[in-house]
Amino acid sequence: MEAISNKIKKPSSPVIIKQHTSCGVNVEKIVRRILKYNPREYVEGLKEIALLDEGPNKRGFSSYWKEKGRIELYVKDIVGWQPWIIKKTFVFPYLSVGLALGHEIDHHVCRNQMLHDKENHAECNAYKYVYPSFGIFKPLVKLLGLFLQKSPWNIP
Repeated sequence: MEAISNKIKKPSSPVIIKQHTSCGVNVEKIVRRILKYNPREYVEGLKEIALLDEGPNKRGFSSYWKEKGRIELYVKDIVGWQPWIIKKTFVFPYLSVGLALGHEIDHHVCRNQMLHDKENHAECNAYKYVYPSFGIFKPLVKLLGLFLQKSPWNIP
């Protein structure tokens, strides 16, 4: 039985490459926690997650490179704008990093599917990759989500 279990290869976690300046938030720790609480199948084939200051075209918070098996998170765009008091709450930086990462994980999970609107699909599903990592804060986050759905600025 032990010989059989040794032959089954579990997908490894992607390497996290930290190439950004200090921003007052431990982005690497947030990324590791989110990856820890997601099924390994979601990151199978994903080789690396790069934490960079800014993107090459300054058009978004993150990018997924299918050919390279790489996710890039642009830290200055995600949390650099947040005032220090908001960064200290941990909730807002966690959600900011988490939703950007979740968006790109969805692109990776759906990389071989023929979807009509991949961006909209990733936006709608980003939360599902972050939610398992909230731990004891799940009820609070669920309440916040309900509040935002009922808010006047919610776009259906």
